[in-house]
Amino acid sequence: MNNEQILIEAIDNRRLVNFSYENQPIRRAAPHAIYISTAGNKNLDAYQFDGYSQSGNLPDWRNFLLDKIQSLEISTENFEIARGYKSHSPKYNRSIHKI
Repeated sequence: MNNEQILIEAIDNRRLVNFSYENQPIRRAAPHAIYISTAGNKNLDAYQFDGYSQSGNLPDWRNFLLDKIQSLEISTENFEIARGYKSHSPKYNRSIHKI
């Protein structure tokens, strides 16, 4: 499976994912939406709980480019929809998959 397929499975089953991003250490996050940005990139909106963060402010919402996600694995841990998730946000007009 590719990253998009793995994330769709994680979203459908409300499972946390572990992954590295841009060759940085592992992160743990709750994937909520995959969509195509206005720039034409496939993006993931996820609520990151812990792991590496350049800003250090966790937990919080993060946006990731799918093509920069590496070593993606689905966890056995479930998650609830995170505070602040707006499934009807205009940025999801070109959604691939979302909660």
